[in-house]
Amino acid sequence: AVAVPRGDGWAQLSGNDVGVLLGHHLLTEGDASGARFVAMSIVSSPLLGVIAKRLGVGCEETLTGFKWIANRAMDVEAATGARFVFGYEEALGYSVGTLVRDKDGVSAAYVAAGLASALKTRGETLASRLEAIHREYGFFASGQRSVTARGADGMAAIAATMKAFRERPLASLGGLAVVATRDYQTGLRTEAGGATAPIGLPPSNVIAYELEGGSRVMLRPSGTEPKIKFYFDVREEIAAGEGYAE
Repeated sequence: AVAVPRGDGWAQLSGNDVGVLLGHHLLTEGDASGARFVAMSIVSSPLLGVIAKRLGVGCEETLTGFKWIANRAMDVEAATGARFVFGYEEALGYSVGTLVRDKDGVSAAYVAAGLASALKTRGETLASRLEAIHREYGFFASGQRSVTARGADGMAAIAATMKAFRERPLASLGGLAVVATRDYQTGLRTEAGGATAPIGLPPSNVIAYELEGGSRVMLRPSGTEPKIKFYFDVREEIAAGEGYAE
């Protein structure tokens, strides 16, 4: 984890914040030769994907669980010859380069310390760099809510919730139009107009709603606990001169 000074104490950055800081640093200040790509789990913030696209770098999404990131990286390398730069999941898991084909806190801490040191020589901080990234590429507020449902009745309730969302497609959510729905169980992305396209990932019991403006809501049952998890990523553009805290 990474913490930054805030007020009279310290504030821990989220897994997404650290992933975006490290990914952006490696893409903008690392070796830019040849074809490159990054990878992240489907529940991680879309921000790194936005950055990669703007920089002309590939971005691979995988199912939740770091084994998927490492294996996808090796598959893409073998198929395309592109170079894997960085991979992460929002639950504080990071992989830098190709030395360790798994999440590795040592290499991630090394890069984070190097970034903090380089920023300090320029009169910047990790917090100010994160703000600059948000101002350039868009601010993503990410959150998660887990609802516990124990026992056989709980499992049935979770299954019924997933079934209900599949049977009643949403046209809008939170006042934002649903641009497309991704059902990772069927492997299809369905646009609001009805057009479909394959997602290209193994089946998984996950539903994602892409909302206008780049926001997103996802839901999935936990694979290890009696819970259903909801993930929220709200994108806002920061206007010139607008206060960051606001």
